[in-house]
Amino acid sequence: MILVGLDTGEAVEARERTPHQFDGKGYTLQATGSEVPLYSLGLAAAEWATLEWLREHGAAAGYVSVTPVELSEDIGANDSTCRKALARLVKLGLAVKPSPRAAAYQLNPLRYWEGAGSTQVSACRRITPPRVTLDDKALTRSANKPQGAARSTPATRRGAAGERR
Repeated sequence: MILVGLDTGEAVEARERTPHQFDGKGYTLQATGSEVPLYSLGLAAAEWATLEWLREHGAAAGYVSVTPVELSEDIGANDSTCRKALARLVKLGLAVKPSPRAAAYQLNPLRYWEGAGSTQVSACRRITPPRVTLDDKALTRSANKPQGAARSTPATRRGAAGERR
């Protein structure tokens, strides 16, 4: 196949396509097919940090064992905050536990997955992950948000320190 260059008008020969080669680590799919965006959930800083910690430690591909004490040392929060963060992520459906008393978590494969798409399908069949749903905190946050693009109060310019008007 011969193509004509737009700039020069010269004939350019198309290169042969080569299949994509992975390095064996797979790839990550994020927010695939999810109808609830993360920004609408009203996640706290510890919950964002917990999601990131779980993703970095392989919870996108399988269960990762972690206690609130271990998590708190890594993300810089206290134990009870980490316990609440893990519980809320499970309640929202962003994280999945193999059993209610297990100290292992996996990111919901409907939203996060690491690996090939075919193994994502089999993982979803195996653990039947819940859909991500809004909880009371997220519903309250979205109900208090002003509707439309118009702001209820006019924007005013704030002066810098020492500036006179």
